[in-house]
Amino acid sequence: MNTLRKLITIKDKQPVEESREYNEDITDNSYIKTYHSQGYEDSINSSGNPVVLGACLNDVFQKYKEECRINEEEQNKLKQPYKESLSKETNELSKLETAKEIKESELSDLEKKIQKIENDIAQVKIEPNKYGIDASSKPKAQFYIGLLVLVPITIYLVVFYMSASYSAFFKEFNSDELQAAIFDANAFAKALKDGVLESIFVSTIPFAFMGLGYLIHMFQKEKKGGKYKIATLFVVTFIFDLILAYQIELKIYDFNKTLGSPEFNLQIAFQRIEFWGIIFAGFVVYIIWGFVFDFIMKEYDNFDKINVFIRKLNEDKENLLSEKNKIKKIINELKIKITEIKGEIKSIQAKIDGFIFPKRKYLLLYAEYTKSWYLAIQQEIIIVRKEKERLISQCEEIAQKHLKENNLLQDVENTVYS
Repeated sequence: MNTLRKLITIKDKQPVEESREYNEDITDNSYIKTYHSQGYEDSINSSGNPVVLGACLNDVFQKYKEECRINEEEQNKLKQPYKESLSKETNELSKLETAKEIKESELSDLEKKIQKIENDIAQVKIEPNKYGIDASSKPKAQFYIGLLVLVPITIYLVVFYMSASYSAFFKEFNSDELQAAIFDANAFAKALKDGVLESIFVSTIPFAFMGLGYLIHMFQKEKKGGKYKIATLFVVTFIFDLILAYQIELKIYDFNKTLGSPEFNLQIAFQRIEFWGIIFAGFVVYIIWGFVFDFIMKEYDNFDKINVFIRKLNEDKENLLSEKNKIKKIINELKIKITEIKGEIKSIQAKIDGFIFPKRKYLLLYAEYTKSWYLAIQQEIIIVRKEKERLISQCEEIAQKHLKENNLLQDVENTVYS
């Protein structure tokens, strides 16, 4: 203990270290020599005592640490890289926050667009004209009513034209079949019995008339020439019905004629009520079917316009949702980067607010001090060689303990203290 007090007294008497200017380079040769001399002298005065070495190293460390704390020029020099890094990170943070604000604004606009599309999908069914769609807002009821009317009329036309075509072209009349001259319930079965071609002709001819009805609907959409084409179709249909009625009436007339009866002709046909009955039973119902079919198709077109518009809105919505997810992902990535940079800025600011201890510079002084301590043991202390080696080994342990306790073994250039 007396030795330690003596050492401290000796160190306090050293005018060299106390009188140095703090802005002088602490690693110049003269300063290093001071520590070399100090370590050599302290070792001699304490006989190389390891405990005294620990106390001396701690004293050297604390005094040097205090020198660094009050040396503003040195601190400014050491903090300059951190200040530059802080400025760089602050600028990067500003850029990221601006980018985040832009993306959040884009996200807000997308959400408004998506909300508008959802409102439009709900509203277009109620007010289609508001969206430039020339369609009824409630086409379903009219469409299904028209369809309900069209189905039985279609069945009627199929039965009528199958029966009428069979009677006109294939049927052989006898007394039992005169009552079924037009509507023959067994027309298809009889045609099938007569042959495959006959059955195909009888079963497909109604669809030829329906095809004409479909063409009438399509020609109505044409702005130029549509009316003339429709008139032509009506004439063709009427002529075909006229031929069917004429053929049927001819067969009936031939079956009932006598030796004095004149040859059957159009004049005779026009005078027979059954002739006109056959025509109107087919042609008039055909016209009704055409009008109902046209009405249904228009209602379907109206309804389909709304559906097409809604499908387009849904596609736009899906695209916007996909874009929204991308932007949200970018925003989340920006938030993570911002958080990381804020943490880095906080860490850098803590270093600037504290003081920086130049660890590597201190380690140079430490190495010089301990080296001179060991050198004094070798040269000045008179003990046996084995005892010198043991003493040096003990001093090395103390020196390593000093480094470990003060976190001087970490591979960093500087240490920051608050």
